[in-house]
Amino acid sequence: MSQASNAEGSGKIVVVDQIMMEDLLARPSDYVRSSMPGCLAFAYRKEDAARFVFERWDRSRYGSIGFLPMNVAPDAWRAILRLLMHEELYLPGFVANCVASKPCATGATTARETPISPAAGPLLSKLTRREKQVLQLVSEGKSNKAIAAQLGITEHTVKLHMHNVSGKIGVSNRTAAAHFFFEAAAQDAHRTSVD
Repeated sequence: MSQASNAEGSGKIVVVDQIMMEDLLARPSDYVRSSMPGCLAFAYRKEDAARFVFERWDRSRYGSIGFLPMNVAPDAWRAILRLLMHEELYLPGFVANCVASKPCATGATTARETPISPAAGPLLSKLTRREKQVLQLVSEGKSNKAIAAQLGITEHTVKLHMHNVSGKIGVSNRTAAAHFFFEAAAQDAHRTSVD
């Protein structure tokens, strides 16, 4: 476990290496407490380890956890680290895809599934078409720059849409917004399959 403080000193990152995965899942409250007032990140080299932690991390009890891939290009790694230093948690695309297409590739069932909020569907309907597009791309792990390029808008407009989305659905960061989207998407899929 290592710590890094950002330039302003307003927060810190506690990075937990993949070799500490079992301890992290056994004592999550200790790790969360040590990361205050910053964020907690799981440094992984293998996608299966990140999926395993994501599936078993109790977000409703311990809050969100960031992911820090250790096998990416240095520029990408620094960009993810900068996000973490500003308490914006990075969710890898393969985890986002895994959540959107339950169950995960590991085939193991989790002991505790994250409950789907009954309010997710109605809150999603309050979003504009463009806000839903931005939220979906955020849930896929795309950066503001990539979203802006894909939708043909400015990065500032992406930030504005995310600000509006956060206010409408009652979340405080991108990771929470992505989790909300997965809940709402799961509800829609369930409704579609039942109807």
